[in-house]
Amino acid sequence: MRYVAETQEEAYASRAGYNAVAWELAGWVSSYEAIASNEMSAVSDVVPRLTGSPARSLADYLREHPNSLRHLLPQGGDA
Repeated sequence: MRYVAETQEEAYASRAGYNAVAWELAGWVSSYEAIASNEMSAVSDVVPRLTGSPARSLADYLREHPNSLRHLLPQGGDA
């Protein structure tokens, strides 16, 4: 996964091919804008409060479950 900076117009254009409805497209783009502006950098205690277990990073999860996202790899190859 990687972050590629886009203007708002580029973001809408790059996602237009998914045929999402307008509100879904706006939510999608605005969530990436929030990430880019660092609005989502706060760490919450919601996961441990709701699950009773500490939150884990994506890296930790993938180390524990290395095949969990294998279906996202191109067919017949490794990334």
